[in-house]
Amino acid sequence: MKYSLFVATAIATVVGGSTTGQVMAQSPNQNLRSFFETGRPQSQDTLRFQRPPSGVPPIRTNANNWQLIVFSQGNVSFWMPPGILAQDNVVIATAEGDLNFQTLTSTDNDHRYVAAYATGLTEQQINDPAALFTAMQARVAPTETFSLMNERPVTLGDYQGSEFTFESDTERVTFRAYLVGNKIYAMGIIQPLTSTRDNAPARFLMRCSSLIIDALMIKALVTPE
Repeated sequence: MKYSLFVATAIATVVGGSTTGQVMAQSPNQNLRSFFETGRPQSQDTLRFQRPPSGVPPIRTNANNWQLIVFSQGNVSFWMPPGILAQDNVVIATAEGDLNFQTLTSTDNDHRYVAAYATGLTEQQINDPAALFTAMQARVAPTETFSLMNERPVTLGDYQGSEFTFESDTERVTFRAYLVGNKIYAMGIIQPLTSTRDNAPARFLMRCSSLIIDALMIKALVTPE
């Protein structure tokens, strides 16, 4: 079953000015190493970090060149680290119904970052956030190779969220999700245990979360009572 792709705009800051353009690469339908189920084929029930298709050039490799990604249909923006961008549509099944995610991945060598959102949640899903977070946790990393190291509740203003950390023998996954009204926002990073980017997860999650808060504040200001 096909879902319409979201429209995203990448705004990449370059030396001497700014360049705006669409730099999206649609994920190919082939067996790619996934973020959530490493080594398994793409399916309709797994949020994933995809390795980008070959031949797609990165925007830049400058460590300071973060890209502002605008999810026009999701009415939210995310700051993404530099890398090759790929988009995907993912469906996650829950006891209360499916979650239809639009995802964006940025891949920079052995680091992968994902930002995603799902809209149109049912009343049952909205009223049972714990079930939603549990369903997403089950898709974050394969139990054959990853172990859950930490799980903690997080908040975004008045909204509930959950953060998971998984580790394998070689990699660490940090993933966070928020339930905001009838939407879910998700973000995460996978990196080697030997990574020297010690603050990469905290920096990425903080930037993503702050933009969601900004969007909610703007919406509250422009929405008539």
